[in-house]
Amino acid sequence: MTERLPFVPKDWKPLTAVAAFAAVLPLVLPNDYFLVLFNIMALNALVVLGLNFLIGCAGQISLGHAAFYGLGAYTSAIVTTTLGWPLWAGLAAALATAALLGFLLAVPTLRLEGHYLVMATLGFNIIVSICLNQMEELTGGPSGFPGIPALHVGPLVIDTDRSFYGFIWTAFFFVFALFLNLEESRIGRALRAIHDKELTARTLGVPTHAYKVGVFVLSTVLAAFAGFCYAHYVTFISPKTFDIFYSVQVVTMVVVGGMGNLWGGLVGTALLTSLPELLHRFEDLHVLIYGLLLMGSLVFFPNGLAPAAATGLRELFRRLGGTASEKEERRTQSGPPGAKPARRVAGKPISQPDSESPPDRDVLAVRNISVRFGGLQALQNVSFTVKPGQIAALIGPNGAGKTTLLNVVSGLVAPQEGRIVAGDRDITGLPAHRVARARIGRSFQTVQMFSHLSVLDNLLLGFHLSGRAGFWRALWHTPAERREEETLRDLARAALRGTPLESKEDLPAAVLSLYEQKVLEILRALALEPRILLLDEPVGGLNPNESRRLMDWIGARRKDGMAMVLVEHDMNVVMEYADHVVVLQHGQVIAQGPPRKIQKDPKVIAAYLGTGRRAGRTEARSGIEETAC
Repeated sequence: MTERLPFVPKDWKPLTAVAAFAAVLPLVLPNDYFLVLFNIMALNALVVLGLNFLIGCAGQISLGHAAFYGLGAYTSAIVTTTLGWPLWAGLAAALATAALLGFLLAVPTLRLEGHYLVMATLGFNIIVSICLNQMEELTGGPSGFPGIPALHVGPLVIDTDRSFYGFIWTAFFFVFALFLNLEESRIGRALRAIHDKELTARTLGVPTHAYKVGVFVLSTVLAAFAGFCYAHYVTFISPKTFDIFYSVQVVTMVVVGGMGNLWGGLVGTALLTSLPELLHRFEDLHVLIYGLLLMGSLVFFPNGLAPAAATGLRELFRRLGGTASEKEERRTQSGPPGAKPARRVAGKPISQPDSESPPDRDVLAVRNISVRFGGLQALQNVSFTVKPGQIAALIGPNGAGKTTLLNVVSGLVAPQEGRIVAGDRDITGLPAHRVARARIGRSFQTVQMFSHLSVLDNLLLGFHLSGRAGFWRALWHTPAERREEETLRDLARAALRGTPLESKEDLPAAVLSLYEQKVLEILRALALEPRILLLDEPVGGLNPNESRRLMDWIGARRKDGMAMVLVEHDMNVVMEYADHVVVLQHGQVIAQGPPRKIQKDPKVIAAYLGTGRRAGRTEARSGIEETAC
């Protein structure tokens, strides 16, 4: 019943245990100096929580969170002290300032790939530090900003270390619970996918840029809230507290604890906040010992202390428990040897002909597509059409442009010329997540698995567009969001039935065989209920028996009216399953038509074998069936 309650996170038991420990801790501390240490620890933990979610889930590193921490502190101090406004106005101004500046910083930089956000946030941190030091009339400059009013909640004034301890740790556990909810939601699953394979996430309908901006802004708001609390706790602030070294410190806390592990961030914060105090007795050696401990943790525990400790405990329990339980054995057993067609999910067709695309209308029309990468002409005036229920195969020698063409159709590459029409909708140049909304799914030449996610979570990413809950409902785990998540899980489990993955939903996708991974990838694409399925070498690496089983299963989808574009090296597969074949060479269409016609085309024979002189026409035709594209 607990899992149906609003707000309550999945990890409510360990959260309750840690909160209870924090509540009892002040009763056993020898003096109030330790309260100050734990108060600073809680403030650091708030900043680390947002940064850890940004780094671990969205895969973005920021070296500017000290600046947002400082902006929250200084904005509230100016509003409440210089302007004399109430405390709530200072909090609102601090959060709004951080959100606005975070948004303006994130929107342009997060469109770029690589470490541009690191560079941008580093520069931003330096600019903010300079402003805090130079704008003396507003900030007090290097001398600091004194006279900040103490925190108060209604008539309750929080002006002692003990009272602030209760306030800040209550606030931290409340926010921590919200982030646990977000991590276990549809949005959190999409963010982990962005971290692992952003391009794949886009093809599943995840608006990656919007989500990354949202997480960045959320983390800056959390840093600003921590800065607000810090300013009204110490009642005096100076720019030195918020310099670049603090940004490096909080990033180190994330890395040491475990990137992407929210509990690990708390462990890293507790360790690195208290470690200087523990080493203080060593006087001049404490900096050296501090550095050695950090280096050792990064070398021997590269994934972080918390994940390493969890792995060690699981291994210990496994050894103490002896052999695996029957439940585990059943869970890891292979499913049925073949994946039978599963055309319905919970009574709902996975794919059905669009009412706007009658049988005689093209479900996909590629018209005069041209793509250039610098001086390389990858595609030139490529045109073909696909009708509902038809399998169109793209073949050609290596480098002919087959995968590039799939990337153009799926929105990963924008063409310089030409149009792509899906049904009656022009999707030319649309980003991949909007192409997925037009019900176009795809697989990849190299299987794209989110290896750290389970089989079920991988498949649930295919149902991302079937959900509607956003960040706000995910944070609170509202009853509507919980019902939606349960419905999506039921749909995913129904899609697994009758496949080799039916009994493996909780296993990491990384442990699956190649055949099972291909089944999962195609199931994930089918979860989009596509009108058009793009298949890039679906049987590559499989043995003949597995290839036939997989293609029989895929081919059965034609009965539901779903069209397919197939890129395949195995000519036996192409000739047996394709209705229409398009042959590419050097980015141009040299032939297209029914398989038997293509098999006898002299241009096609020459494209595969170079010339027809060394072998007779009969040998050349048979060679096509066995030669890889």
